[in-house]
Amino acid sequence: MKRKFTVKRKFTWKAASAVAGLTLVGSLTGAGGAVAASNAADTALASCVTETRNWGGNIQGQYGCTEYHLPNGAEQVFGIGTDGAIWTRWSRTNGTLSSWTSMGGQGRSTVSAEGRGWAITLKVRGTDGNWWYNNRGGTASGGWSGWHR
Repeated sequence: MKRKFTVKRKFTWKAASAVAGLTLVGSLTGAGGAVAASNAADTALASCVTETRNWGGNIQGQYGCTEYHLPNGAEQVFGIGTDGAIWTRWSRTNGTLSSWTSMGGQGRSTVSAEGRGWAITLKVRGTDGNWWYNNRGGTASGGWSGWHR
């Protein structure tokens, strides 16, 4: 019997503040240096909050974040960081959280995550106005295809 997994999306925003029009995303990147977002003053920043938890980080609040439930009970979230890139974080089965990891690309919409089981397709409108896709392989160790139209 195959189990069908559903994607749940809920958008809740908690305000964060910007200092002098620049926001450092070092807290979002986990490892690595901080990056200044030049348009932070124009963007309401928020923590990624879903119905299951507060994932932290600084995402562009107008786009929120999207949660995807994995077959092993873990969850993965996706959002647009203050640098415009698509970022992800996931829970592990032992309850700990990964660091925020950049998936690259540049988005100007909510990141849509749809799929079945381990196979996930992300969809986001790029800064060029086109829809861009990134596909995850259908196994627990599956990798991402990279952004393509």
